[in-house]
Amino acid sequence: MTKLTSFAFVGAGGYIGTFVLSAFLAQAPNSATLVVLTRNPNNVKYPRRVNVAKVDDYDDIDAVADIFSQYKTDVVISTVGYGGFQAQRRMADAARKAGAVKLFVPSEFGSPTDGAPDEYPSFQEKDKIAGEVFASSLHSTPFKGHVLEYIESIGLPWARIYTGGFINRAIVSVTGVRVNDKINIIGKGNTPVSFTFEEDIAGFLAYVFTSLNTDRLSNRIFRLEGDRASLRDIAKWYDKEVAYVDAIPGPGSELRSMLSRVFESGAGSTGWNFELEREGEGEEAAGSANKLWLGHRWKGIKDIITRL
Repeated sequence: MTKLTSFAFVGAGGYIGTFVLSAFLAQAPNSATLVVLTRNPNNVKYPRRVNVAKVDDYDDIDAVADIFSQYKTDVVISTVGYGGFQAQRRMADAARKAGAVKLFVPSEFGSPTDGAPDEYPSFQEKDKIAGEVFASSLHSTPFKGHVLEYIESIGLPWARIYTGGFINRAIVSVTGVRVNDKINIIGKGNTPVSFTFEEDIAGFLAYVFTSLNTDRLSNRIFRLEGDRASLRDIAKWYDKEVAYVDAIPGPGSELRSMLSRVFESGAGSTGWNFELEREGEGEEAAGSANKLWLGHRWKGIKDIITRL
């Protein structure tokens, strides 16, 4: 029944990390402690209220643990990109060593990853990190054996945040619309996909982590959804021609194409269950966590994007 008052951010200078830190600055009480861990403290000028802790080497578990201890950290929030996923293992070990960390939030912020199949290797990497370090969904059978032993030994509570695609980024990126002015689709494009506005994602984190007790946050998956649309819906809304393709055009085609296949399969919904190959229900449904942000109006795609 403990409230959380001290928050450490890793990856705060990245895309979604900047939104998250801004939301905590806006919502966290003045008594809350906010600390950013960074290798390059001079690269970003943070507000005076933010404590900046220089980390020379994230492999130095003792040094990172000392930072968590110094600031009496309750929550470690990771918003690192793909290249930083592996470092989260060391961060978790540092959190355990510090002793007082009550919650670790790994970098998810996308579609569901628990139990992801082999065709989505980057999703598997997220799930493996979250599983090995924090907890594994019961669906994550490839990691179930040694995972539960590790969890039992470190006793580090976790929270995973599924958001679907970022409204400002995913629609442009996954459709390749900026390349040929068309909504490029692998498959039929009729499958509904979850999308959430970046500021709503960050605001939700700041609200629940500063308002709710730990018993409502620990060892839970939070499924957000600001809007729900198929790629064909989006093409119609913005009067764009549809192109059915084998690969999404433009830079990063391999990743864009993988995400397009995710959307087509149904796994772009934050309620997707890989084991059952269908949408979840109740607390496992897309957008089921939205209600925790009391009184908030979630913005949709057409609220944010006026033209493509």
